[in-house]
Amino acid sequence: MTTVRWAREDDFGAVCAIVNHYIATTTINFRTDPQTPAEWIADWRAGGDRYPWLVAEHEGEIAGLAYAAPWKTRPAYDWTTEVTGYVAPGARRGGVGRALYTRLLASLDAQGFRTAVAVIALPNEASVGLHESFGFVHAGTLTAAGYKNGVWCDTGFWQRSGPCATGQPPRSVEP
Repeated sequence: MTTVRWAREDDFGAVCAIVNHYIATTTINFRTDPQTPAEWIADWRAGGDRYPWLVAEHEGEIAGLAYAAPWKTRPAYDWTTEVTGYVAPGARRGGVGRALYTRLLASLDAQGFRTAVAVIALPNEASVGLHESFGFVHAGTLTAAGYKNGVWCDTGFWQRSGPCATGQPPRSVEP
């Protein structure tokens, strides 16, 4: 059974291994050097009080991560967030991404965020399909925006509108 819970500091070694797999073997993450758990922990500490950071556990192992982060830092963007998710290679197509995004988007809606943006390196049919199943719509593409592993890759933007914002900044996350 897969369970989704709030991320903890001790999760980021496993998270790092998952994401570093995609950095090393694919073009869906535009980083070229592996990340360290310390980098993940620093990002989590910087934004985890306002934005949800979730992990999925399957049979006691971290099977995926989904989190939100600022879209832009200017105050007019306070109601917009960027969402990201990764699923462990051995857990793909098992409902982990769906479980993570169900909880992530519910949390963002409850907090009062108006817009969620997904930035997807293309091609990535699995990510596009997941996002569109949650109501994200294609909002544009930057052609040949990234170069990795000897190929030029497009970057697509998908957008989802949540409940109408109140005019007040989104509330802090409640783990």
